[in-house]
Amino acid sequence: MQTPPTPARARRRWIPVLGLTLLSPVAAEYLIGYGDTIGRPKELLAGLLVLGPLYGTVAVLIREAVRRTGRGWPSMLLLGLAFGLIQAGIIDQSLFNDDYRDVPDWQETLRPTFVPGLGISAAMALNFLVGHMVWSFCAPVAVVEACVPRLADRPWLGRTGLIVLPLLYLAAAALIYQDHLRTEHFTAAPRASATAAVPAVCAGAAVKCSVRRWAW
Repeated sequence: MQTPPTPARARRRWIPVLGLTLLSPVAAEYLIGYGDTIGRPKELLAGLLVLGPLYGTVAVLIREAVRRTGRGWPSMLLLGLAFGLIQAGIIDQSLFNDDYRDVPDWQETLRPTFVPGLGISAAMALNFLVGHMVWSFCAPVAVVEACVPRLADRPWLGRTGLIVLPLLYLAAAALIYQDHLRTEHFTAAPRASATAAVPAVCAGAAVKCSVRRWAW
C-alpha cells in the first residue's frame, strides 16, 4: 500500500507545478515577441494572471495524465495537439478568423495557403497547432522535468490540484471566449462545433498509445 506524501514532499512537488504553470504561457505568448505588450514588464506580469491558467494548467494536466498512466511523449504530443486545436479553433477562433484582432499582416499570411473548403490557412493551421503542441505545452514540460529529474516520472498533483487546475482553466478559457465575442465581429460557431470532434480523436489516440511500446 502506497503511503501518502508527507507535507514536505507535497510542497516540493508544487514547485515544478508552479514553474510549469508560469513557463508555459511565457513560451506560448512572450518568447515569440509578437504581442504589443513586449517591453512592458508590468503588463507582461499582469497577463500571466490569465495566461497562466489558460496555458499553464493545461500543460500541468497533460503531463499529469501521461505520467499517471505510464505513457510517454507520443501521448503528450497528441494531447498537446488536441488542446492546441481547442485553443485556436474554439476558444479564440483565430484558426478560422480572416481578420483576427486587426493584425496588420494577417491577410498576407493567410491568403497564400487558404483552403476555401475548410475556411483556414494551411500555413497558419500548422503554425497554431504545432506551435501550441510544442511551445505551449510539450517543450515547457520537458524543461521543467529536466530541472527536477527525481520527480520527472512521478505525479505532481494531489486531489486538490486535480480539482483546482481544471477550474482555473475553464475560468480563463471562458474569459478569453467572452472577450472574443465582445471584441471580434466574427464567430466560427458551426466550424468550431465540428472542430470539437478532432481533439476527441487525438485524446483517444493518446490513450491507445501502448505503455510499453512508447515508454521513451
